[in-house]
Amino acid sequence: MKDLPKVKGELLEDYELASLTRFKTGGVAEVYFSPRDVDDLSNFLKKAPKDMPIHIIGFGSNVLIRDGVLNGIVIRLQNDNFSQIEKIDDTTIRCGAFTSSIAISKFCAENNISGMEFLFGIPGTIGGAILTNAGCFGGEMKDIVVSVDAIDKINGEKKTFSLDECGFSYRKSNISSRWVFTSVVIKGVAGKKEEILKKMDEIKTKKDSVQPTYTKTTGSTFKNPSTEHPAWKLIKEAGCQGMKLGGAVVSPVHANFIVNEDNATSADIEDLAEKVRLMVYEKFGIMLEYEIKIIGSRKLENP
Repeated sequence: MKDLPKVKGELLEDYELASLTRFKTGGVAEVYFSPRDVDDLSNFLKKAPKDMPIHIIGFGSNVLIRDGVLNGIVIRLQNDNFSQIEKIDDTTIRCGAFTSSIAISKFCAENNISGMEFLFGIPGTIGGAILTNAGCFGGEMKDIVVSVDAIDKINGEKKTFSLDECGFSYRKSNISSRWVFTSVVIKGVAGKKEEILKKMDEIKTKKDSVQPTYTKTTGSTFKNPSTEHPAWKLIKEAGCQGMKLGGAVVSPVHANFIVNEDNATSADIEDLAEKVRLMVYEKFGIMLEYEIKIIGSRKLENP
């Protein structure tokens, strides 16, 4: 800690990470930093040791943090300054990167802005949604993003990315992992509150009926190899649905969700996911790619 720059926000050692993730698993962060604002983050990154890895965590809704010590610095933009929503014009808003996608969809409904309804089905932050070009129920981030503000992890410099520079494609963007998203400008179309709320309610009803919504799980574990071969179908037909390992289980509700059913460790979840990948490959010759992000070392260490 003595080699780290002074900050206005919260800077802690040996921080327990499990409570920050939807899986409720994971080890201990060597250093945890929650900046007060954009300038606090920028100044910290300018002066932080360059040999320490930097990990960004939002709501932990699309991440598996491995057990043991997570070396480096975990940054979480949980301050209110990173979760503000500002209306720019009748159909355009600016949101802090830590703003809940669900909160944004509700704000847009209240302000008669359509096109953001799909965000109601995404449980994470808007920053995380940008990173993965998150989407569901017919919408994706690429459909609504105007620009993204970010800070360079290496030198603390600020930059604004245009939609074209984001380079969105299926579940990814071309923005380098060296950038920390701080805010995003998104644009919808004029709509009517009643119709928007009705669509959001339909999304919630459908999601609750086909996904293990109220469990310890992230979103989809794997990317869909193609529209003809959705991951859930491959997993189900490979005989993996309902399969258990330790406290983890392949959800009986949706085969592309792994659930922490009974005090699972991150190793339980990852080992089960790897078993699923192997079984799908053996049956179909297709190696599933992770949609969730896995961080940390596989080697268990005592914090």
